[in-house]
Amino acid sequence: MQSSLVRTDVTQVDSLQSTGHRLTVPDAAKMVGEIYSGVAGAIKYKQSLRPYICPFHTLVDLVPRGSSILDVGCGAGVFITMLARLERIRSAVGFDSDGPAIAVAKQVAATFPMSEQIHFEQRAAQDKWPDGRFDVVSVIDVMHHVDPLNHADVIGTAAEHIADGGILIYKDMASRPLWRAWANRLHDRLSVQEWINYAKMDDVIGWARAANLQCESRGAINMLWYRHEWCVFRRPSTAAPSATH
Repeated sequence: MQSSLVRTDVTQVDSLQSTGHRLTVPDAAKMVGEIYSGVAGAIKYKQSLRPYICPFHTLVDLVPRGSSILDVGCGAGVFITMLARLERIRSAVGFDSDGPAIAVAKQVAATFPMSEQIHFEQRAAQDKWPDGRFDVVSVIDVMHHVDPLNHADVIGTAAEHIADGGILIYKDMASRPLWRAWANRLHDRLSVQEWINYAKMDDVIGWARAANLQCESRGAINMLWYRHEWCVFRRPSTAAPSATH
């Protein structure tokens, strides 16, 4: 039963993950609450609610252990800090255009033992991305905030930052069914005053293939009134070694 996997502290959640059992939504929410416990203001509570509407409990399993990661549109750093708490990554770089969110991400990351290997920067997806190539590039709930004219460029730029044999984790809100898509449009209109633009997953897959990425898997899940869909793309390995973070 799902309830048997819920733990009362982060240490037990870490143990749960290390034994091969998957996190549940309550596990993820508990962990995020602990991570952001020292943060003041409304942003703390916003992060605590995110695991209930975004499938971080599933996405963390897509990141190979020991990876370096570039998280595009990282917000306040939820995905990176969860991965760091679970000891799934060796280093991370996250960037977002939201200055206050990046300030919180830096504050939280400073409390981690591996803080020197975690870096957060303020920049937009259309700006120059951080240098280097990474084992994992994650683009989570970013594309619907990007001008449709730049959708293909986001995937192309992400591909350029993936190390040989590495992966791109792409996740966004689904455009179907329509009532769920409109619920998310209303959410973003009220929360960030933006009118979002969906990218069809088939188009994303096409852009990824054009950038020499192979689609390995895809999935979808409903959480409350939202529907999420994701795809994992891999950059083929080559004979020549590549430098990674």
